Formats: sequence, C-alpha cells, structure tokens
Amino acid sequence: MTSHTIDEGARQVIDQIDGEETSKLTLQIAQIQSPRGFEAQVGDFIYDWMIKNGFDSLKQEVAPGRNNIIGRLRGTGSGTSLIFNSHMDTGFGLPEDAWILGETKKGFIESWEDHDQLVGANVINDKGPMAAFLIAAKAIKQSAVKLKGDIILTCVIGEIGQSPVDEFQGYRYEGKGFGTRYLVSHGVIGDYALVAEGTNYAISRAEAGDVWFKITIHGKGGVYTPFIERPFKSNDNPNSIVRAAPVIKAIDEWAYEYQEKNKINFEDGTIVPKVNIGAIRGGLPVRPTQTPGICSLYVDVRLAPGQNLSKVRSELSQIVQNCGVEFSIDTYLYRAGHIATNVEPLMNSLKRAHKAVIGDEPKKVAVPFCSMWRDLNVFNEIGIPSVTYGPPQYTYQSLLGETVPAIKKQDLVTAAKVYALTALDLCNGSYP
Repeated sequence: MTSHTIDEGARQVIDQIDGEETSKLTLQIAQIQSPRGFEAQVGDFIYDWMIKNGFDSLKQEVAPGRNNIIGRLRGTGSGTSLIFNSHMDTGFGLPEDAWILGETKKGFIESWEDHDQLVGANVINDKGPMAAFLIAAKAIKQSAVKLKGDIILTCVIGEIGQSPVDEFQGYRYEGKGFGTRYLVSHGVIGDYALVAEGTNYAISRAEAGDVWFKITIHGKGGVYTPFIERPFKSNDNPNSIVRAAPVIKAIDEWAYEYQEKNKINFEDGTIVPKVNIGAIRGGLPVRPTQTPGICSLYVDVRLAPGQNLSKVRSELSQIVQNCGVEFSIDTYLYRAGHIATNVEPLMNSLKRAHKAVIGDEPKKVAVPFCSMWRDLNVFNEIGIPSVTYGPPQYTYQSLLGETVPAIKKQDLVTAAKVYALTALDLCNGSYP
C-alpha cells in the first residue's frame, strides 16, 4: 500500500466501521463495573457479543470468577497471526479506593456520553480501545476480504497493578499482567501482539518494569500515652511512625536521582523509571493509646528494561540504613520491563495503516506512555513481538467540578480503522 491509498478490499472493511456502533459498544462495556478482581460480568457481556457476531469464542478461567475472554477470526493458515489485547479490569470502583482518590469520584467509576465525547476513566483504561478492535474485527469478518493469518481477540483480567501482601491474599489481588501471562502460558499465542491502550496515536515497542518493596521500620511498641517521656534523643522515639518520617523524606529525595540515573532511550522514545511511596501502615486506628511497634512503607519502583533488581534493592536499603533506623525490606511484586525485538513487520503495518487513516507519520511516544506497565511486556518476555497503540485522551470538566478523562467518539472510529488496516496488512502480508 502507498501512503494515503486504500484499495477496494480494505475500503470494504473500513466503510463498515460505524461511529454510532463503536460508541454504543464502548459505553455498554464501560458501564459494566469491573474493578480489579471483579471482571466476571463484563467478561460475560463480551463473550456473548463475540458469540452473537460469529467469532470462535472461549471463556478461559484464570481464577474463580475471573475469566479471560478469547475470540478468533480464522484465516487460511498461510499467513501471519495477530493478537489484539486489552484488559477488562479497571483501576477504581471499590470502597477502599477512597484511600487513593481521597473521595468517591463519579468520573473514575461511571461512564457517559456528552456530545462528541465518551467520558470516564473506564473508557480510557481500557474499554474504548478494546471496543475499537472488536469493531475492527467485526468489520473484517463481515467483509468479503479473506485472511491468511488468524486474528485473535483477547480481553483479559488482571492488568491493573495490584499484588497480594499482608492480609490481602488470594487471586482477588493478582494483577500486573496476571491474565495475559495465563493466556500465553496456556497456548493462546500468535506471531505478533498489538496491545490496544491509549498512546495519543504513538507506537511503543517497550514498557518499564516494576518492583514493589515493603519497608518496615521498627520501634518500641505498646508504650501507653501517659508513660511517653519527652524529649527524645535522635531516633530514640519509641513510635515507629515517627521513626519512619525521615525515611519517607529520604526516599522521596532519592526518587529524582534514581529516575535520572536509570532513564534509557530506545527506538521510539525514552523510558523514565519513577518512584512512589503508595501506602503507609502503622499502629491500630482503634487503639491510638499505644505506640506502634512497626510502621510499613509500600514503595513502587519502576525499572528500565534490563535493570538489575538486586542493585535496586541494595540501593534502596542503603537509603533507609542511612536514616539510622532499625528496618527490614521485602519484595512483594516483580515484573521485568522489555523492549521488543523482531517487531518491525508489525510496526511497519501499523505505520502504514496510521498514515492511510490519519495522513501523517505516528509521533514519538510520550515518556509516561512507555514508562508504565502494560501487557506488551508479557508478550515480549516470551518472544511474541508486541507494541502498544491507541487513541488520545482529553480532559473533561464534569458538572460536579471533577476533571475526568474522556475520548472523542471520532478517535475511537479512527483507532478502529487503524486496527483493521493493520490486521489486513499484517495477516495477509499486504493489502488484499
């Protein structure tokens, strides 16, 4: 295919991509609540949609009540196969999320339509891009175009970052690639994978890895308030929460040094691995009469591809040790980052499709979009070359005064067309 040209077979496909249908499917999926760990209902809806539209479909149980949904549009077997991948779990919607958001925010739980936009965090992450590739596959299926390679549609559980720790145990708390890793380890594989997530129409072949540390600072527990003797010498305070204060400050200061030292450039952009103290636990809220003997910090440290985990742990341990406190450090999640190799055929097909639909070359991927975790890391880790690509998001001001992410309806149609043309180009070796 040459730039800006689409032949008759491909035109048949993209002409069937309807904006109203795309928006309707997006909202139907987005309005089914599926906070991390509770994807069953939305999975049932997507499975029924695939059956209704004639795809070979499967519910793959990953854990009780948590099913990957897989659909397949079969080719003749003589071409390249392409996996489309998006996640069904969403970042918010559970009562405990008030501890993250500060309050319950409608735009992070609900989704709605407002003129030319579809509004809500669930639309962005990740049900809009998912609906776009489902509509793209439907358009190919309904056309007269014959495929050589298979298109495999994968809607997975457990992408949002969470991990069992402390009393939060079991499959309910598994995330960060949990569904996709089960998918590929149980035989759902292809030649390439396209992870449909928002990138502002940029293409990225890489994502950062991630490691989570639990740092526990020890104090003298059980000292009753009337028996606390002040003033204290440095680090003699029995209260582990007070002892943790300089540790928090030191880690936060180290975070900038860490990201600047470990950022890397790759073919499409720059990965900047950042650090966040995401939680702190110490003492019992129902018994503030006693000094807490332990205070734990839960720290998210992003990793550049190829970065050594042991060195990161040692460096962080030294930061805490320099604070002069008694402590222990444990790792409770580790996921490596990867840069795809041998991914050029997929990237070239995607670039051609992007240019045919949008009219220019994809822009360089922004730092945040390749410095987070996405499930292309799982595919790249096992040798299925993968990229991520998807529509842009916008800021919407709700009537409640909330700033909420949104997607323009037309951008979902554009993404669906790009996904369809990419699949045609890759699975058939060229446009039919």
